[in-house]
Amino acid sequence: MLNLAITENCPFCHRCLLVLLEKKIEFTTIEIDLTRKAEVRHLLSPYGRVPVLWHDDQPVFESSVINEYLDEVCPIPPLLPKTAERRATARFWIDFCNTRFMPAYFDLLKERNPALRAPLRDRLMESLEFIETVGLTACRRAGSYWMGENVSLVDYAFYPFFERFASVEAYRGVTIPDDYDRLKDWLAAMRGLAPVQRLAKPCSHYVEYYGRFYADRT
Repeated sequence: MLNLAITENCPFCHRCLLVLLEKKIEFTTIEIDLTRKAEVRHLLSPYGRVPVLWHDDQPVFESSVINEYLDEVCPIPPLLPKTAERRATARFWIDFCNTRFMPAYFDLLKERNPALRAPLRDRLMESLEFIETVGLTACRRAGSYWMGENVSLVDYAFYPFFERFASVEAYRGVTIPDDYDRLKDWLAAMRGLAPVQRLAKPCSHYVEYYGRFYADRT
């Protein structure tokens, strides 16, 4: 039995939900109220956060680890490449998402002082450029997705942050450049996937949600 502890609007939980749906695995969700951590600590990771996957009462922590675990225990369809070399490449891009792109996105969104935002905008734009010019080369060469013709854990690692990208557009003035055709084609392919469509929320939802915390106040 698989249970996933989640909280609404969390992009990391979104990652795991996408993979569970892609693999057509039966699961239940446990909604966590993180404002009452003391009451639900037994359902959280050692870092005090979600998602947490419970498989036969054994916990698995952290979204990237959970998704690789799911790919091992439920291998159909496979979401990592067949060869060790290509799997290493996939893991590099997941690491880039976790350590470069995602922090650049959230560091800019969370910065309340307008005077300090310029270098953070530059860092996010550099990440977007790296994705367009290096990360998505396989999309033009061999298919619609990050690693080629098949969707992978890489795609599902990145996508939740792009579904939420309207928040940095609305509140921090960063947009995906018009000539980033690879990135826009990849986003169009991702939006056509059944798991993405099943979980999709409109841009207005994220603009309203993140606006509660990060909109400039006058």
